[in-house]
Amino acid sequence: MIDSQLLRTLRGRFPDRSAEGRTAPLLPGHQVTPVLWVSDGPAPEGVWQRLHREHPRSGLWPLLLEPGDAIPGLDGRDLGLEPGEPGEPALDGYDPAALLREWWEKAVLWCPSGDPQDRAGLLAELAPFGDTWPGPAPAAAPQREPQECADRLARQLLRARPGLRIGLVRADGGAEALAACGWNGTNGHGDSGEIAAVLRSWQQRFGARVVQVGAASLELSVAAPPAGPEEALLVAAEHVAFCPDNLSQHGEGLADYAEELVGTGNWGFWWD
Repeated sequence: MIDSQLLRTLRGRFPDRSAEGRTAPLLPGHQVTPVLWVSDGPAPEGVWQRLHREHPRSGLWPLLLEPGDAIPGLDGRDLGLEPGEPGEPALDGYDPAALLREWWEKAVLWCPSGDPQDRAGLLAELAPFGDTWPGPAPAAAPQREPQECADRLARQLLRARPGLRIGLVRADGGAEALAACGWNGTNGHGDSGEIAAVLRSWQQRFGARVVQVGAASLELSVAAPPAGPEEALLVAAEHVAFCPDNLSQHGEGLADYAEELVGTGNWGFWWD
């Protein structure tokens, strides 16, 4: 069952919402950091879905975790988590739209070689926007129920990667869970609070849910994906600002990437 030390810690920090009895019996595990509990072994199918459905009562957000090669004595750094006890940043202090604009200008439009031809090629890949940040995408209408969409993605991920662990974090949602853990798997592309602020914006606008996290990867379920090409282009621009490596991993340019996002129920990110 869930580690008793974690329960005592959670009750001490959040006395108004006891987690005791909500998630047990579960499976053996231990605390990796003061705010993160991780199962000792792979997550059985169905456990993530059960924990996800209990979140409104337990206050514990489940994460599927990619532990990398360090299976024995799992360390938070194998998951892209900073050691120690960073606490949960005040996400209201961040402006997601301003962050995305800054990342677009600094990371996406930066040309390492300085060669005019290379820069022209990069701007062509970013057509129709080029060097002009188009602004954030509008909120989309839900096409499916967020909980059902997240449960489906968790099932798919566990079947494809049966070694994934279960993590539990006391948080209001997936974005807040990553902020509380101090997740920083973006290869220096924004700190944990900035990343979490953008993810929370996606939670609100697109029904996104954080399902799986690795040392340099994220998997989100999406209940309200873009329904047409115009909306998808704006969402694709946000994705590329958030994770520039996604552009090189999907097609030949932003328009190709946007086509893949129309009606898609999950978004994946990987930082090289």
